Amino acid sequence: MDVDKPHLGRDIGQGTGGYEIVLSGVLFSLAGLWLDRRLGTIPLLTIGLTVVGFVGAVLNVYYRYKRDIERLDAEDAARRNGGS
Repeated sequence: MDVDKPHLGRDIGQGTGGYEIVLSGVLFSLAGLWLDRRLGTIPLLTIGLTVVGFVGAVLNVYYRYKRDIERLDAEDAARRNGGS
């Protein structure tokens, strides 16, 4: 079985988007909960930081996906122009 090694790391990295979204939300919410307990503002920072973590992770996954699609389109166009 021939494995395309240059793409192996990239392909493994593409499967982490869901984990990144969930873990970012959880970590930011835990940080918010800790801050809320220290400042006595429960649940203000918990909710705010959870939203920030979730939205940030979603945007990161979206822009990474968009960048990868643009790169693949450019590679495909170069392959088609080179093969003509």
